[in-house]
Amino acid sequence: MPKGLLIHNPGAGKGNAELLPRLVAALGEVETVSLDELGGLENAERRAKAAGCQWVAVAGGDGTVEGVAAALIGKNLPLGVIPAGTYNNFARSLDLPLDPLEACAVIKEGKVRPIDVGFANERPFFECLGAGLDAALFPIGEEIKAGRFARWIDLFRRAYRYRAQRFSLTLDRPVAGSVTFGSTNESRHLVRRLTRNHSSEITLSALMLTVSNGPYFGMNFAVAPEQRMDDGLLTVTVFSRFSKLQLWWHFLSIAYGRREYHPKSITLRVAKVQISSPSELPVHLDGSPQKDLWPVEAVCRAAALQVFRPAVNSVRLQSGA
Repeated sequence: MPKGLLIHNPGAGKGNAELLPRLVAALGEVETVSLDELGGLENAERRAKAAGCQWVAVAGGDGTVEGVAAALIGKNLPLGVIPAGTYNNFARSLDLPLDPLEACAVIKEGKVRPIDVGFANERPFFECLGAGLDAALFPIGEEIKAGRFARWIDLFRRAYRYRAQRFSLTLDRPVAGSVTFGSTNESRHLVRRLTRNHSSEITLSALMLTVSNGPYFGMNFAVAPEQRMDDGLLTVTVFSRFSKLQLWWHFLSIAYGRREYHPKSITLRVAKVQISSPSELPVHLDGSPQKDLWPVEAVCRAAALQVFRPAVNSVRLQSGA
């Protein structure tokens, strides 16, 4: 196998200091570079070419993996994913081994397959675009994760005050041909209206909306359990007719990959969707809050990234965890 570049994040997950030499031994001829030495994830391609490497592997969490993946979109450098973070949504979505050494074996097999990448106003995302309540709470949630536990009061206050928004969607196909799920708890009248709508426009009231390129985001939330990263489509989930308490319980039920999927929501499958509302709404891409990203056009770019993957890809969702 030709020489590769191994980018590692010593601070990912538990930061196992003994892991790096084991990865090097498993991968063979590689040049290693830490995040600090790399000087920015956007430098991955330049560093690999300068070292004569023909592929890039990343040992880290989703933030590191996805940052390097963004730098390799459209490039002739396959990406190897070595899960070493907390949630590892990218690896889970591609049915890659979660054991780092087993992931190295996948890379050594040398089988490269393309995956899709979502773009929101030309900014890439791999897991999920979120607009509405979850995006409004993300900044406070990150502060809480960093240890500012007093911010819980502000989080609940903001959640309590948040109101449902009217989302206007323009799809790349008729609404009737894109609806794939209408919960049995949903209004039968609304489901009938959607399945008879042969225009490409729809307006729905909801606390939040997600556009998924993969099945997971956040704490392994299985927000789009049927979504694949290689089918050329995105899954739009509109969380309509939820109370805030129902929405909280729903996300608790689908955390950690569980598939208790009985929400009052509408799911659409499209390659492109334009999203707007009467007022500007907060947006996150893969959990990262974005500025100046409203209204938003989300597009699936098929086969935009080359990734080392097993020969057969079937996303396995846990029944409980």
